[in-house]
Amino acid sequence: MSEFINNGSTPLMKQFFEIKNQYPEALLMFQVGDFYELFFDDAKVAAAFLGITLTARGKNQGEEIPLCGVPVHALDYYVAKLVKGGFRIAICDQLEEARPGKVVKRGVTRVLTPGTLTDAQLLETKSASYLLSCMPLDDEWGLLFGELLTAQLFATVISAEHYHILESELSRFFPDEVILPQQSKIKPVASHIAKLGYCTTLHGASEIEKEEANKWMSQQFRVEQIKSVHEHPAMVEAFSLFYSYLKRNQEQAVEQFKQLHVYKPDDFLQLDRSTTRHLELVKNNQEGTTKNTLFEVMDGAVTGMGSRMIKKWIVRPLVKKDPIVHRQEVVEQLVSDSSTRNSLRECFMEIGDIERVVGRIALARGVLNDYLSLQHALYVLPKVQHLLSKFEPLTLVRVLTSSIGNYDSIAQLLSSALNDDPSKDWIIKREFDQQLDYIRDLVEQSNEKILELERIEQNKTGINSLKIRYNQVHGYYIEVTKTNLAAVPEYYIRHQTLVGKERFTTTALKELENEIVQARAQIESIENQVFARVKNEVAHYVTALRKTAQSLAHLDALVGFALIAYENNFTKPHFHDSRDIIINQGRHPVVARVTEHRFIANDTMLSHDQRLWIITGPNMGGKSTFLRQVALLCIMAQCGSFIPAKSAQLPLLDRIFTRIGASDNVAQGKSTFLVEMEETALICTYATEKSLVILDEVGRGTSTFDGLAIAQSVVEYLYTVIGARCLFATHYHELTNLASEFPGIVNYHAANKRVGERMLLLYKMVPGIADGSFGVEVARLAQLPESIIKRSAEIIEELKNGTTQDDVFRLDARAQQLTTANKTLNARIAELQKKSFIAEKINEIIDTIDFNQLSPKQAFDLLWHFKERHTQMLDNREQEVV
Repeated sequence: MSEFINNGSTPLMKQFFEIKNQYPEALLMFQVGDFYELFFDDAKVAAAFLGITLTARGKNQGEEIPLCGVPVHALDYYVAKLVKGGFRIAICDQLEEARPGKVVKRGVTRVLTPGTLTDAQLLETKSASYLLSCMPLDDEWGLLFGELLTAQLFATVISAEHYHILESELSRFFPDEVILPQQSKIKPVASHIAKLGYCTTLHGASEIEKEEANKWMSQQFRVEQIKSVHEHPAMVEAFSLFYSYLKRNQEQAVEQFKQLHVYKPDDFLQLDRSTTRHLELVKNNQEGTTKNTLFEVMDGAVTGMGSRMIKKWIVRPLVKKDPIVHRQEVVEQLVSDSSTRNSLRECFMEIGDIERVVGRIALARGVLNDYLSLQHALYVLPKVQHLLSKFEPLTLVRVLTSSIGNYDSIAQLLSSALNDDPSKDWIIKREFDQQLDYIRDLVEQSNEKILELERIEQNKTGINSLKIRYNQVHGYYIEVTKTNLAAVPEYYIRHQTLVGKERFTTTALKELENEIVQARAQIESIENQVFARVKNEVAHYVTALRKTAQSLAHLDALVGFALIAYENNFTKPHFHDSRDIIINQGRHPVVARVTEHRFIANDTMLSHDQRLWIITGPNMGGKSTFLRQVALLCIMAQCGSFIPAKSAQLPLLDRIFTRIGASDNVAQGKSTFLVEMEETALICTYATEKSLVILDEVGRGTSTFDGLAIAQSVVEYLYTVIGARCLFATHYHELTNLASEFPGIVNYHAANKRVGERMLLLYKMVPGIADGSFGVEVARLAQLPESIIKRSAEIIEELKNGTTQDDVFRLDARAQQLTTANKTLNARIAELQKKSFIAEKINEIIDTIDFNQLSPKQAFDLLWHFKERHTQMLDNREQEVV
């Protein structure tokens, strides 16, 4: 845009171009009086996205200048929409009062990006806002997550071999913005992250900024932390990228970061992206909201900071017993002590979201209401400490209360200095600053002088309706109705003519107005100076206040856990050293809460002798609900929460994997079956004997023959190679024969019973094998037309009697017969070899392979090859027949 500067632009547009050239990638919102205006391409983009009118103002090089604008008072609303849409916004404010004949001084006061927001109205109350610096380097990715308002950094290094590891970390933090280096080789990574729904920004750090970043780290963090960072060049580069980006967009935030957490992904219970989505931990799959999620059930916190803490715990459950037990101890005490629990909740209602309040204050973004909120919170802290004193023997309580310091002096300062009376248009209270009180007295006396002048003019003119009024545009003026104009004296100076009245001024009124304006300007100046002194005093306490806020967020979350446990009759789970998952009368935390009927509880016994369940039963019989239930209860337990069950003995899991439901990935060109196989391959590659694996209908996305082969292979691999605890729901009844071949595999089914011609679902998992999937009965429950129901029943009988000649059904029936004969996969294929040309060819491939030497990936590659050859040979066979 610089080419336009010297081509006849007005002074205003020259100023715009100069500022716009400094922020070419941002939408520049340029304050002009009571509006923020956007010009040229910025105006076109913003008008289209916001749905506001695009107009024009003046011309540049003979062409009209596109323009759109939003009122100053509505700025936050429109900025929020733009930032959520992934735009960078530069706010250019007027920095001085407008004066005739002079261009107002303007400057960018804020640059807003999705990951650098601090204003309350721009942030979700119950979600943390993270900025991620992602640096791929050689075979590693350095990841640095920063939360501006808490000034906390979380750093880790992951393998660059597979995207799923990156996806898992993204699902732990849900960053609002991901910054990546400006390198051509980064484009595939940036594209992949963007397809996952994250806002990406390419950014480059200069060599000078990299040197500054190293100095910054050495000044802000402990030696051992810096040493951990420098062990990984990718992490060092991630810090440099993060520092550079903040320096250019939120410079005041750079020095606030003093808490660094260097972690490894396995420091927490690992939940990959699919698991987080399948279990709907913090977002539902229909609307992307928290409705009917685990978070909604567990969130009993009063404050926003408490809710955010609970959400963090859900996506980052613990894996070590002691910290989990320490949380449980606090929850247990608060469950049994309703009086203290309720009193603490009342305290948190007064404390509010002090975490974000302190964050804004630290970034010099705090307004009067933030300081008043801080004042109220500080006065409540002694009561919180007193209420918690009875729990001091508990380790976690001692740790948390030690961070709640004594802030009496700062609370007293805020109380005596700041005006909390909304009827008073002041910042600073009376009697806090003598000079300020003196000037205020002058203004009040001047107001009395205005009234006195009004009375004098009424007496002089004999116009009793004469009034002296004020507005911001014209200042003070004398107002006279048209009927009284004949009585207006000559020394009145006409100011404005309106319908039915005239406005005047006088020399005396002008002098008095100047006196009042100067006094008010003095008041504003002195108030700002006094407020600045108060802010500086508070700034000395910011580091301590941050720690206090974090402790209070922990406490609010724990009190919330206790409330939910008390209201829903949850129980404390116990952890043992074995790998057995034993749950007595477990309930699904979400479904049990929203169902209109009594929820049917179920027991779970995943022990050494029953470490892999094959679960069959009718559709809609509760299999999928039960699978999710077990996973959710384990997650809740490792968060330190009580769980919906009568009792529970649980191991400390390292990972939870789920493969549930059908889901195409159209954006990446992946079919339902491919997604299913990728997720299953991931499980077979990374699950361990300490993992819980949940599989629902593996193999149903392809033909019955292939699906059955894959499903059985996966079951055998999970049992013989991995040894993880596993719940495997299936419609392949042939898999139930595995229970007779492997001592740790057992059959369970979703119970039901017949009532006349109808089927009654009991939603109970019981030992044994289901008679069938009862698909027709479920179709009847769904009120499918009766003609379809009858025809379906007829076709089933035909299939059972073998009257159909369809090749696919013959192969499926043959596979089912062989499976029920308790043959191994190779034995079944050998039998088929005698009867089928296809089986003979497949067997030739299998005979050359040592399955014991295959990796999980090679095994799935083989299955893909098997499928392709199977299809190819079918086609060839059909051609031969023709």
